[in-house]
Amino acid sequence: MILYAAYGSNLNKAQMKRRCPDASAYTAISLENWRLVFKGVADIEKDNNSNLLLGLYKITKHCEKKLDIYEEYPNVYKKHYFTKKVNGKKVYIMLYIMNSKFSYSIPTLKYFEVIKEGYENWSFKSDFLFTAGYHSIKNNTLEGYKSKNWNDKSFLNENYLRSNG
Repeated sequence: MILYAAYGSNLNKAQMKRRCPDASAYTAISLENWRLVFKGVADIEKDNNSNLLLGLYKITKHCEKKLDIYEEYPNVYKKHYFTKKVNGKKVYIMLYIMNSKFSYSIPTLKYFEVIKEGYENWSFKSDFLFTAGYHSIKNNTLEGYKSKNWNDKSFLNENYLRSNG
């Protein structure tokens, strides 16, 4: 069994179930000094003033292989491992972090809404998600990753964030 930490579209439990039927939602955790950002798709980065909300899944090796394909490992995302005390036990956790060649960029509306639903699935407050959305708009470089999985003509915008936040 592998513990996998989701912070983007894989927080969405229905999507994760389609992608990895053998995965099971385990628990939610927070990772201090990290934050969610968008580089066309979700990524994380160190930030001393933030907390990152993560949904932990128990996954199999087969699930990991499917996630590797979805995350376009190792070309788009690399794997990052860390240990954390969860439910009283120190555990080893895997997650994906984008390669450094991508810069801040606005996600598609469809992609953002899938993550928003994932936040609801895990009972997360959406503050960190909306902060990341505003950050992507303010710091948009147009040099983020263009995912074929989330190809859409509508992009996240401030009107959407104001009316849904």
